[in-house]
Amino acid sequence: MPKNAQRTVDETSPLLRKEELGEEKPRLPLKQLCILALCRLADPICMTSVFSYLPQMLRGFGVKENEIGAWAGIISASLAFCQCVTAIAWGQLSDRIGRKPSIIIGLIVMMVSTIAFGFSQSVAMAIISRCCIGLAGNVGILRTVAAEIAPHPDMKLQALGILPLAWNIGTISGPAIGGFLSEPAQKYPAFFPPGGFFDRNPWLLPNLIIALMIASGGVLALLFLDETLESLQGKRDPGRELGKKIESFLGINFSEQRATTRLPTDVESNPKHAADSYADAPDTPLSWSEVLTPQSTYLVILFFISAIHRVTAEQLFSLFFATRIHSKENPIRLPFHLPGGFGLDSSQLGLIFAGLGVVEILTQLLIFAPAARKYGNRALMCVAGAADPILYFIIPYTLALYNKGAGFEGNILCYSTVAIILMLCSVNSVLGLNSVVILVTDSASSPRALATLNGFATSVVSLGVAIGPSAFGWLYTVGQESEWSTIPWVGLTLVASAMWIWIPKVKPRESNQTGGGDAADS
Repeated sequence: MPKNAQRTVDETSPLLRKEELGEEKPRLPLKQLCILALCRLADPICMTSVFSYLPQMLRGFGVKENEIGAWAGIISASLAFCQCVTAIAWGQLSDRIGRKPSIIIGLIVMMVSTIAFGFSQSVAMAIISRCCIGLAGNVGILRTVAAEIAPHPDMKLQALGILPLAWNIGTISGPAIGGFLSEPAQKYPAFFPPGGFFDRNPWLLPNLIIALMIASGGVLALLFLDETLESLQGKRDPGRELGKKIESFLGINFSEQRATTRLPTDVESNPKHAADSYADAPDTPLSWSEVLTPQSTYLVILFFISAIHRVTAEQLFSLFFATRIHSKENPIRLPFHLPGGFGLDSSQLGLIFAGLGVVEILTQLLIFAPAARKYGNRALMCVAGAADPILYFIIPYTLALYNKGAGFEGNILCYSTVAIILMLCSVNSVLGLNSVVILVTDSASSPRALATLNGFATSVVSLGVAIGPSAFGWLYTVGQESEWSTIPWVGLTLVASAMWIWIPKVKPRESNQTGGGDAADS
């Protein structure tokens, strides 16, 4: 503001401005956020690592080719279904025993279950172990901790953006680990001899590596993560005490001052906020109507729909690219019958998904934050919501461009079209999902409602992730066996289009909380 500019003053204005009070803008607790990001990596790596080899795994179990899509959907859905069942309970548990213990327990469960999945020798064992992985419902707790350690409006966008960045890194690491390390005896016989331990357990090696990464995140959390639940701060933490000794030895400090500075306008300048702060006294339990405000409800529904179509799209991409090329007996018949796929192996799938992960990371680092500040999260959600249905509808028709005997040079147009569509889907995934996550967090009626709201949102989203892959895996199988192989893609287009039923109900906000001036009103 120029020095000669007049300052508008009314009865709600603070007596002293922030700079007059001598308050310094709090710093982003980057070290604590990095620990959260390492813990967050576990979920996307576990979820996406199987995309590279699940079709081959099911073939190894003796599943018929025309049933692979259905069983792949069920295995993928089993993890998400258990997350749905347990997410709210994890959020409530973290309110009692603390955020940090809940995170560590969840990581231990995930680590053990991941190793069990690597030993799977049947469909039943694969489903059971994936269910156990889903019991580790850390996602909502991690979002809550990120919001608690950086509640200042100026840095919430950065803090909540760390976890999606970790997700994007996981979507690179997971498929790459799964694609390059599955079936090691076939790919690297010099190091893993045929008939040996890893030949008998061809899916174990990638899951052992993933379990080691999960364990690393758990150890860092045990030693260096601070408890953010206010009622437990200051209580003895043996793990943190050991961590402080290590910090002293290394000359590093992981405990950063939390960004809890509140502007006078938060309460003092607004009587409504002041009343809310008294109403949210710690001994007053929040009702569901206080947790789920109308705007929170609309945004959770949008989160649910977005999760269905985005996770399902990744599952369908995996099936589509791994399905064998159509035969002469079952040719393409436009406009609705485009059977088969591109016949890619697990290493090729791993490269594709890793490449898409790179696109997502670049979008997160270079595009999302500036775009969110300039246009707002609601606008980004709208852009992604408009583009996704079009991309899903187009993708199966890329098969019509494929020439089976032409080699790479003869299929440049086909491959280029597929690459552009997949990259646009990846960009939309970052813009759309990040925006919805931030809007859901901003819609919390009070800080005390945040953990329960995030737990509820995680539960609902997990339900969507469970429904989507299982239902569309079955539709993919039906489509391949019928004259209407585009059925799953048309269905996915309709699901993505359903977001526009609810997007108009999300109201923009004039006063910006997290950049872009559109955090949902609560």
